[in-house]
Amino acid sequence: MFKNKLFFLIISLIFVSCQPPEITPDPSGTIPKLVTENPTPEVVALYNYLQEIYGQQTLSATVANVSWNTNEAQWVYARTGKYPAINVFDYIHLWASPANWIDYGDISVVEDWHKQGGIVGCMWHWNVPVGNGASSVTFRPEETTFKTENAVKSGTWENIAVKADFEKIASYLTLLKNKNIPVIWRPLHEAAGNIGKYPNGTAWFWWGNSGAEAYKNLWRYMYNVFQQKGLNNLIWVWTSETGDPDWYPGDEYVDIIGRDKYNEHNISILTNEFNKLSTAYPKKLISLSECGNVAQIPAQFNAGAHWLWFMPWYDYERTSDTSSAAFQQTDHQHGNVDFWNAAWNDERVLSRDEVEL
Repeated sequence: MFKNKLFFLIISLIFVSCQPPEITPDPSGTIPKLVTENPTPEVVALYNYLQEIYGQQTLSATVANVSWNTNEAQWVYARTGKYPAINVFDYIHLWASPANWIDYGDISVVEDWHKQGGIVGCMWHWNVPVGNGASSVTFRPEETTFKTENAVKSGTWENIAVKADFEKIASYLTLLKNKNIPVIWRPLHEAAGNIGKYPNGTAWFWWGNSGAEAYKNLWRYMYNVFQQKGLNNLIWVWTSETGDPDWYPGDEYVDIIGRDKYNEHNISILTNEFNKLSTAYPKKLISLSECGNVAQIPAQFNAGAHWLWFMPWYDYERTSDTSSAAFQQTDHQHGNVDFWNAAWNDERVLSRDEVEL
């Protein structure tokens, strides 16, 4: 009898530990409110859908190869017969657009993805001038004299550059809003770099190079400018490096927490990171906003890492040209065919055709 009770207790504990995380409801309703003011009906519908599936299912995602395409999603479809649910586009070449090789004003590729039932995500590897008056740009802190703390100070050359970029990117995001396209918006990612992990840790991007307070001020500045411009079709995602609470802009500025993780097959480590973020941000959804060469998603989900979505990074050589011989191969730097087939074999992983909006 004792052995039977002990067995039942162990099974019960395992079951409880794998239950989906609970999101603390907003006092005014069952679903926390979006941080954007007067959100569009389309973005509300998307956010409600994300809330509904969280902990039960996970969305698949790919990112544009460098910038403005669905090449990675096309590769997944060509190799497996299914499209990922989300495609993320990157405004990395904002400084050059419009040009004959990049024009973010041409939103046809985004519209096509949306019309096919896909969810749209956008990010921004934000390039700034390497110095006052310079024509060369970079997002690497060691290559620029740009001071993040000056970005919000009126009259500085940094603030002038930031305001010009805000005008430009806001106009491009408005094009998506005018087409009733809701956007999962993930700017200023991985800000803390490895500062919280090593004594001499450094920021990987200029927006984190001046520390947490300057970073948070920039995030809030962007948010306020976008609100003033009526960009109410955005769901705001902040990327945590874990152990970086000082860098968090605040619940009133963030809808979803992202985690970027590479080269990790230890299920316990991945689950532990998910649980840490769920505990630290109990009112927010948690996503594997970037990943590469990680444990298969069903195994992570079984262990309790109930990411809202997962997004392998692009393989430049594999998907830079969809007509190349490399595009026909099944290996991939960040998520090969075996990784994707394992995902599709689990009914909890949602492809584009399974999105219900």
